[in-house]
Amino acid sequence: MDLLRNLLTAAVVLSLSSVILATPVDTAWDLVYAVESRDGEWFLDLMSESLRAQIETRIEQIKELAGTNPGLIEEFLLRAGLPISAYDLQWMSSSDFISTVLENTNLPPLGNIVSEEASMNGRNATVIFKWSS
Repeated sequence: MDLLRNLLTAAVVLSLSSVILATPVDTAWDLVYAVESRDGEWFLDLMSESLRAQIETRIEQIKELAGTNPGLIEEFLLRAGLPISAYDLQWMSSSDFISTVLENTNLPPLGNIVSEEASMNGRNATVIFKWSS
């Protein structure tokens, strides 16, 4: 029992230390990789709890509107370049919707990033990537 508890404690400490050691630049890179791989779940996992809740609330509002005014939503989605019907939208999870949005997001090649810089203001960070192009 003590061995199991020690292993679990070590796993928790390692998990926490990996989160604590992540810099804003590391997190920004993760976000860029999530966009590049079109991974909506990974993208949402990188958001703070409150921001994720806001995103999911907005998606639910769009889904509700799709139920009451599908033509309006389909026009909106078409103009946004999203190949989603109002019917399909009703059955999509938030991560599926974000993945579809990310499929229509084009970043310059990540290999062309020449520098990154971060500035901190309290608990907030601004990270800037500079591409050679």
